[in-house]
Amino acid sequence: MEQRSAIGGREKYIFEEAPIPRAVRVMAAPTVITQLINIIYNYADTWFVGRTQDPAMVAALGVSFPLFVLLAAVANLFGIGGSSVISRSLGMKDPEKARRVFAFCFWGGMAAALFYMLVMALFGSSVILYIGGDENSYPYIRQYIFWTIIVGAVPTVGNVLCGHLVRSVGASRQAGIGMSMGGLLNIALDPLFMFVILPAGYEVEGAAIATLISNCAAFVYFLIFFARHREEPVFDINIRHVSFSDHIPADVLVIGVPAALQTTLAMVSNMAANALVKGYGTEAVTGLGVAKKINMIAFNTCMGVTMGVLPLIGYNFGSGNFARMKKIIRFTGLSVFSFGCCCTLIFELFDSRLISFFISEPVSVACGAQMLSVLAYAAPLAAVTYMVNVVFQATGHKTESFILSVLRKGVLDVSGMFILKPVMGVMGVMAATPVAEVLSAALAAVLYIRLIRGLGREKGAAA
Repeated sequence: MEQRSAIGGREKYIFEEAPIPRAVRVMAAPTVITQLINIIYNYADTWFVGRTQDPAMVAALGVSFPLFVLLAAVANLFGIGGSSVISRSLGMKDPEKARRVFAFCFWGGMAAALFYMLVMALFGSSVILYIGGDENSYPYIRQYIFWTIIVGAVPTVGNVLCGHLVRSVGASRQAGIGMSMGGLLNIALDPLFMFVILPAGYEVEGAAIATLISNCAAFVYFLIFFARHREEPVFDINIRHVSFSDHIPADVLVIGVPAALQTTLAMVSNMAANALVKGYGTEAVTGLGVAKKINMIAFNTCMGVTMGVLPLIGYNFGSGNFARMKKIIRFTGLSVFSFGCCCTLIFELFDSRLISFFISEPVSVACGAQMLSVLAYAAPLAAVTYMVNVVFQATGHKTESFILSVLRKGVLDVSGMFILKPVMGVMGVMAATPVAEVLSAALAAVLYIRLIRGLGREKGAAA
């Protein structure tokens, strides 16, 4: 009866009994839809700004993007870490710990968002010059950062964080509604603020304000959702119930830190690429920004699928149902790898057409097409690494998750850019990404095999 009160009957069925394809579909589909809508609204920003035919404005979005996405790292610190602990606690029939983890993660995320906002308010102007900004794009970057980070840090973090936490108890559909709503609202508000409310020359600022409003709306949705479900035993955002006992901070952060590092180092990689490409001109930076956004289709979709099944894996690991857990992993892994292969083929065949959809300036299109044709090969192997890393996050294997998170982008990708650039020029900066993915996927496979063999020994010992 205690477990029945912790999660609903439908969620319990999905976690424990539903056929694997259905369970994965129910948990992953809303997350994937959310990721795709977020991609579309990022595309909308670039597409609408691209109508100005001003490479400096388009470059500003590309340079600003890593700083904005660092807010997602803050959300992942407490969201993925919390989701792992909550789902495992429910699997172990301990809803009381799940409730206390929920409150700790919510308010921890709010505090971290305020800290990042303060850092960017004090040092943002200096940071711009080190991440690819120049005299042409600087004022636009500054506008974007002000509205989306300095003013918008709390609702942006709150939106993503609440999505993770709500999904951890099996309410994937409700999490998807909140996060998708923000993306759809952003798409609708972009042209209104960029071309109607604000005068010409303020298109980047208009895009930033639209992003701020949409994230505020999504965050309010989740706050209302919690208020309406305050009788539920796990949903608890009362600050007085924040707990530092029972190893809760450590349990959350040992998984959350690698998850945040994965996002942070991906953005460090983007910043390094922008800085290294900047010497080839604004058009090259513009092409890079557009190519990266197109590549997000593959990366974010695979990430959405794997993030969606994290609670499924964590719950079955916590309950000791390793056979079901491994079936979920195999089915999901094959699905995301196949999707990554399809994306590689499409990006290779239609590179120039895809780039020119966002900007028609010839030099930027040529640069972006060349970059996309190289980046495309990273998608299938990145899907494998995402899947394995989520397995480690869901099961609480912090060391393996930390190794994969740091090695993939922080060591292999960034160092590869500096090594390959003198040899291959700007294409060397791009080639570092697929090379890093090959090496990361190989290591991920080794670590995963070791984990599965360890589970087999655990089960044998228990028997």
